[in-house]
Amino acid sequence: MGQTLVYGILNGSLYGIIALGIALVFGIMKYLNLAQGTLIILGAYIGLYLSQLGLDPFLSIPVVMVALFLFAAVLFKTCFSRLINFDEEEKIKNSLLISFGLMLFLDNLITVIWTSDERSITPAYSGITFELFGLRIPLIGLAGALLAVILILLLHLFLTRTYFGQSVVAVSQDQEAASLMGVNVSLTFLTSFAISVSIASIPSMLIALQSFSPTVGLHWFNKGIVVVILSGIGNIYGVLPAGLFLGIIEALSVYIFGPSYREVTGLAVFVLILILVPKGLFRRRGAA
Repeated sequence: MGQTLVYGILNGSLYGIIALGIALVFGIMKYLNLAQGTLIILGAYIGLYLSQLGLDPFLSIPVVMVALFLFAAVLFKTCFSRLINFDEEEKIKNSLLISFGLMLFLDNLITVIWTSDERSITPAYSGITFELFGLRIPLIGLAGALLAVILILLLHLFLTRTYFGQSVVAVSQDQEAASLMGVNVSLTFLTSFAISVSIASIPSMLIALQSFSPTVGLHWFNKGIVVVILSGIGNIYGVLPAGLFLGIIEALSVYIFGPSYREVTGLAVFVLILILVPKGLFRRRGAA
């Protein structure tokens, strides 16, 4: 049972990082970026290319982060910038449609460039585990969990201790009032969108160290959006505990019912919680 919980926690931390980018862009901009999972996979392929050049996957995270940031800035200017002044409902609808088309385009583009074969990055330390209190802990999984905690702490400091971060929070609370106070809403939206996508560089590498193919982006987006809803829409501070919750539920379902019931059990619990606690398990007042 203890070993099962360990794997659930490690998987849950990955779900939390994936959800963080989705929650950030939705909480601030009210955009629903269905292409986030595909952009994660794009980052995995960039990491694969860098690993073929001899760069360690974890050391390649900053490079992938910069590449995704720049690519996301271009995507925002070309595809999403016209939605800034739409009302909330229209933003959600139109961003969903645009990102769905973008997801299909990128999926096919990635397939053309890298083929549909399943890939993975296998550095020398793949498969290394160590024991703690009799439990085996994978080195890569532990590194991913630590990165999740560090990332959320850094994002918290950015939003609360920097001038631009406070502008981001102001825009998320009242876009029109923030504009009247001198906040550059367009720049804030562009930067927030680019940051939300660049965050994908961490799950990109963690997924690349497992296995990936061009069409699995939607699977990872589904994990992320479930976590976002469990945490409370727009609550970036609830995504990690919500991710851990989902990871543990899935792990326990494998332990009790078997691997074939993993997805079914996770979704069943999600629907039950959505009915009983529609605002999310970890909803906070005033969350960005």
